[in-house]
Amino acid sequence: MTKHSKLTLRLHPDRDADLIRWLASLDDLPFGQKGRAIKEALRRGLSQQPEPESALNAEALLADIRAVVESAVQQALTSGATIIPASIPNDTDETDALLDQLGDQLML
Repeated sequence: MTKHSKLTLRLHPDRDADLIRWLASLDDLPFGQKGRAIKEALRRGLSQQPEPESALNAEALLADIRAVVESAVQQALTSGATIIPASIPNDTDETDALLDQLGDQLML
């Protein structure tokens, strides 16, 4: 096992311009300080990463989505909007017109 690891990366001017500018701003630092600044930036980035345990709970997310949809449907029903049952085939033009009527009511 080696005592230390080496990190080599390639930055592309079109995609990494912000990083290139940041690295250039470190050029005037005294010996050793540039490496220390890069390590600190990497550690800050690591500390901002969500832990696997704190990932979004799918059930809670689905419950929130369901609540939003139920609220939108309830609002559409109480406003007297026409609801088209999914099992009845409709003319495309008629469906588009009805969807346009509901569009403003169902916008989140």
